[in-house]
Amino acid sequence: MRRTSAPIYSKSGDVIGHLDLTDAHWQGGEDVEDGVEVIEVAFVPHTDGVTYTAVRKTPPDDADDLVITYTPTEWELFAKRASTGYFNPDAVLERRRQRAENDAGPTG
Repeated sequence: MRRTSAPIYSKSGDVIGHLDLTDAHWQGGEDVEDGVEVIEVAFVPHTDGVTYTAVRKTPPDDADDLVITYTPTEWELFAKRASTGYFNPDAVLERRRQRAENDAGPTG
């Protein structure tokens, strides 16, 4: 069974409310085979006047049906980084390598 609400967390980790997902219009990949996992996104207005972005995987792994919510600023940063390849596995490995070199300090 799909969730009908999702928590909204503040940067301090406090729950500041819930999004009503009842009428959410989920958007995801089209022409996907049955049983294939797809990431879906919905832009959901809240009573605080902010439109949050909700993200879920479908079909769900279990009854918990995790939904991740983003503020507009968080979603904008995520989308910007995704469009530049920031989350590309090779880019992630390169950043880790550079961090490890920086943490090791000068050599020689």
